[in-house]
Amino acid sequence: MEKIDLSGLNLPEKEQKILEAAIGVFSEKGFSAATTSEIAKNAGVAEGTIFRYFKTKKDIMRGILIQGIQLISGKLVMEPVERILLSSEDKDLRTILKELLYDRIKLVDTVFPIARVILTEVLLNEEVREAVYQNIITRAIKDFRIFHRKMAEKGLMRDDIEPEIIFRSILGNMAMFIAQRKLFGDKFKMDDLDKEFDKLIDIILYGLVNNPATPPKV
Repeated sequence: MEKIDLSGLNLPEKEQKILEAAIGVFSEKGFSAATTSEIAKNAGVAEGTIFRYFKTKKDIMRGILIQGIQLISGKLVMEPVERILLSSEDKDLRTILKELLYDRIKLVDTVFPIARVILTEVLLNEEVREAVYQNIITRAIKDFRIFHRKMAEKGLMRDDIEPEIIFRSILGNMAMFIAQRKLFGDKFKMDDLDKEFDKLIDIILYGLVNNPATPPKV
């Protein structure tokens, strides 16, 4: 069973262990099939201890989502992105995109169990969707607008396309690559990530046109 470390959050030790165990059980079995007894067993606590912190199994899920979104939207998700995008004066676009890919791969490997739980709830729960939008998406778009302006001023990125469209294009390509690697890694051979990244970045930068007349300067 996959584990995740919530020690970066300011939680009582037993509550942290319960949430960590619940993330593993929920991500493996789903919310409906999971039991508090199994969560307690994996947390190394008595089942009654769970109910000192959470009245119901739904409250455990709510705790995971609240803490998970805080965890993912803070130091693990946005701070590395901001560092890469907003401290990029001396780097070319290919280098920046490759740094982002490596960072996102590392992030997904770190938080995949909790991310899987959150993504499931995003599809079903409007409050969770709104939390993800407010904590992650709006912040990412704001940062990308700043990054896009800097790149456009240098002639490294087109300024005749809305930044949000470019953002979606880059994010979509990266997300599909990461999902393919994480969910179907046994079906697709990816022995050399660096070469795979270069191929993906070529598509992002140059599109699908064969022999483009004037490739952008990167």
